[in-house]
Amino acid sequence: MHYAGGFLYNPRTKEVLLHKRDWKTDIHPGKWAFFGGLSEGDETPEETFRRELKEEIDVEAKSAEVIPLCDYFNSKRGTHRNVFYVESELDKSRMKLGEGADFDWISISKLFEYDLTDKTRSDLEIFLRKIKA
Repeated sequence: MHYAGGFLYNPRTKEVLLHKRDWKTDIHPGKWAFFGGLSEGDETPEETFRRELKEEIDVEAKSAEVIPLCDYFNSKRGTHRNVFYVESELDKSRMKLGEGADFDWISISKLFEYDLTDKTRSDLEIFLRKIKA
């Protein structure tokens, strides 16, 4: 079993689409995080990420659009963590929230003003270093 998650990135507007977790969850209630979750069956990490995007915001990402960001063992959860992103200019009005409290496009200049999970914060720091390189 592994965790796979990630976000959409609009390179034109320099915004990241993140997910606000609802208050019903035991894991990071009310925090901003990636779209994602645990694998089902024999899914690959990429398949897990693509399924979660579909379930959580009704976005279908093609395999060729999925960009790996990082992967590592998350000792706190005891699972491997795989993070991806998809470049997209899709308007929020074309998405439909399926899970969680909310989701929104957030300017990369304001990302760290949001109440992010620790892993989301550290993975976004990796992403920002990557796009500035």
